[in-house]
Parts: sequence; C-alpha cells; structure tokens
Amino acid sequence: GFIRDCPNGRLDKKKFLQVYEQFYPGGNAKAYCKYAFDAFDQNDDGTIDFTEFLLCVVATKGGDIDQRLSFAFDLYDISDDEQIDQKELVKMITALYQLNGVADHSGPNSPKTRAAEILAALDASGDRKLTKQEFIAGCKNDPYTCQILCPNT
Repeated sequence: GFIRDCPNGRLDKKKFLQVYEQFYPGGNAKAYCKYAFDAFDQNDDGTIDFTEFLLCVVATKGGDIDQRLSFAFDLYDISDDEQIDQKELVKMITALYQLNGVADHSGPNSPKTRAAEILAALDASGDRKLTKQEFIAGCKNDPYTCQILCPNT
C-alpha cells in the first residue's frame, strides 16, 4: 500500500511512475504520468501526499462520471488556462496511446487526426478550444469519444 511504498508519506515522480507502470505492464506510462503527476500535485511541491493520492484514486476509479470527466479535463488542460486546445489533445492522446500500448498511430488513428475529430465534435462554441462544460457534455453525449479520452468512465 501507500504507506509501505512511501514510508515518508510522499510519492515523487519516479515512484509515481513505478506505481503506474504496474497497472499498465504492456504500455509506456512515462508521458501520461508526467501529466497526471502534475495534475495530482495540487500544491506544486514535487510530491504527492496521501490526500492527493486518494484524490487521484477517486478521480480515476471512483466517483460519478461528472467527477471523472472533470478530472480528465484538468489533466488534459496542460496550460492551466481552463481550456483544451488541439495541441493539448494531441499530447494527451499520444500519452494515452503509449500508456495502453496502441501500436497503430497512422491515418485515422494518428493523434493529430483524432484530436481534430474530437475538437470538431465537442467544440460547441466554434472557438477551436474546449471548455470544461463542452468537454463533459461532449463526452457524455458521445460514448466513442468518451472511450478514447476517458477509458475508465
């Protein structure tokens, strides 16, 4: 458990990656973990404490769909500007592909193509960016997109 693996009560990026790799033995968790760690490290001290770790578990494994989608949005909003643009979507789709061992990144499966399709489908305002509200509503209305962006919802 957390206390056994982190006797000081804190999880750094390296240990976080080791823990995540256990859940995804067939994939490369490095890129995804970078974004996830930054999202979980609420106080920006370079470590995740037990409370932050519990928030991570609840956000990815528990809670209702709105909570999980809200967390996913925060994870994908790399720039912390309350919007997700196409570049951020490409980075996250690439990280998800690596995490899940997806080998085919060509043609319609390319992260850039997927990001453009998702943006076109979910961007209700037409500003080429997704707000949290657009992201949550779009994922709830489109199971295919939700499966790509939030596989555990």
